[in-house]
Amino acid sequence: MLKINIIRVLKDTVRSILKAINLRLHFKLISYESSRLPYLKLIENLGINLIFDIGANDGQWGLFVLRDGYRGKMISFEPTSNVYKVLKKNTRKYPNWKTHEQVAIGERCGEVTINVSGNSAGSSSILEMGKLHLDSAPNSKYVGAEIVKLVTLDTIFEDYFTKGDKCFLKIDVQGYEDQVLQGAINSIKEIAAVKIECSIASLYEGDKTFEHYFQFFKQNGFELFDMEPAFSNPVTGQLLQFDALFVRA
Repeated sequence: MLKINIIRVLKDTVRSILKAINLRLHFKLISYESSRLPYLKLIENLGINLIFDIGANDGQWGLFVLRDGYRGKMISFEPTSNVYKVLKKNTRKYPNWKTHEQVAIGERCGEVTINVSGNSAGSSSILEMGKLHLDSAPNSKYVGAEIVKLVTLDTIFEDYFTKGDKCFLKIDVQGYEDQVLQGAINSIKEIAAVKIECSIASLYEGDKTFEHYFQFFKQNGFELFDMEPAFSNPVTGQLLQFDALFVRA
């Protein structure tokens, strides 16, 4: 009788533990799904199978997307030498993630000088950094420059795109976004969604602020889907940049 009671207690204990584990897993799944960023949900909901990651830095954004479960193709672009080496190393771990040759993406083909930032957050730019940016992030000041190859998205798009692909374009090029879009006039017609960094105030000499991009995407058949804060002045709290997500209407 004692043996039967012990077995019953053990069974009840095991059932309680399993029930608790299942509940915890259930709540974790609910929490994860509710906290997923809108662009991750959009990539899944649209059936995106090709991503162009322009301004990849060392691949931190790409890694985030892949670890979320993305299984389509991703092509990353990075122009600065030291960061490109790290990016290339990171992409080797994933068969569906490719690194294009070291180039900058812009409005023409040729060569261009890129200013190399002293921080690791990816503030390197073809444009000169403005005072507001430097005051808000002093560690982002330029520490060097290098000459890199410059190509348009239109000239390399069909190297990766196959008719019928559902394509997502991510652009994070520190004020050079307008030039990237100028060189993507044909490619943009095949893009289903775009994630682009927009500035509220000018941060680089000759850059465009968010109003320009809102108008551009509206004229090209896109609707604003979401906005996510990106870069703020740590002293004043002023929001300076945000990521905007546009979806083809």
